Amino acid sequence: MSGQTPPGWYPDPYGTPGLQRWFDGTQWTQSTQPAGQPTPAPWSPPEQGPGTPQPWQAHGQGGTPQPWTPPATPGSVPPPRKGNQAVLLGLAGGGAVVVVLVIVAVLLATGAFDSDDPGPNPTRSTAFQPPNDNRSPVVGTITDSSSGLSWSQLGGEWTSSTIPTDNPYAKLGLVKGQVASVHKEYNGPGTDYVASAYSAELPTSVFYTNGDLEPAAKSWFGLVRPAFYPEHRTEDVSSRAYSVGGKKAWYYEARVSFPQAESKGWNFRTERAVIILVDRPGDQPAGLFLSFPDSHANQGDLALILGSLKIG
Repeated sequence: MSGQTPPGWYPDPYGTPGLQRWFDGTQWTQSTQPAGQPTPAPWSPPEQGPGTPQPWQAHGQGGTPQPWTPPATPGSVPPPRKGNQAVLLGLAGGGAVVVVLVIVAVLLATGAFDSDDPGPNPTRSTAFQPPNDNRSPVVGTITDSSSGLSWSQLGGEWTSSTIPTDNPYAKLGLVKGQVASVHKEYNGPGTDYVASAYSAELPTSVFYTNGDLEPAAKSWFGLVRPAFYPEHRTEDVSSRAYSVGGKKAWYYEARVSFPQAESKGWNFRTERAVIILVDRPGDQPAGLFLSFPDSHANQGDLALILGSLKIG
């Protein structure tokens, strides 16, 4: 249309002194500048004609541009974004530092870093060691005609033992067996402490009736205790039905401990005491008494004897 005002800078039509405003050919815009300073017209995108390429769009983004981020300062690297995994790793790393500090503190407190430590102190107590299963050689068979019991005769440290009928121990019913010394002269000359295995016919001084083997086994142990042991403490370990050669029997085990052993220099602290009673209808039960101090070298001997026990 002829006579239309061309685009350009003109005195502000709103009456602002010393100010020019841009007219885009159809309307006044918000672009202004001081009067007397010719400035190129504000840039506006050209109208797209048939030959104008479409703006670039990222594939798969539906034409939506990515949010703009300011460029990094020269020489700087923007810090990586931390997701939850990074936060967890950071916390774990902090926990590891705390654990290391605690371990170091414990080692310092115990003197583990002392350079003049001569090494393990042989007088310090060592960790508990479970009983071994070492066994002595079998050299024959012990047979007790009075009780009808027989079991393996052991060699090595073991020697045969027969108790005379006039010996006080004979009143306990113990007559034939074998012993192995564990501490010679533990309480002065002639006082060897031994592991032992003795068979017997249950003494008539022990009350027994109607095949009730359990109270008889405990009563027999009560008869043996004051004769066989110095000052001690006892506790029941096991009391259960048993079988020897298919015959009714009872197994009773007690643990004997000696609180004075360390102060006296004894090499034993505890002992396993086991009694086996085998029912013999019409007769007193046959009995086997086993005593095994913890210092006996071959603790498996107890199981060896029990496994070989027979009754005629």
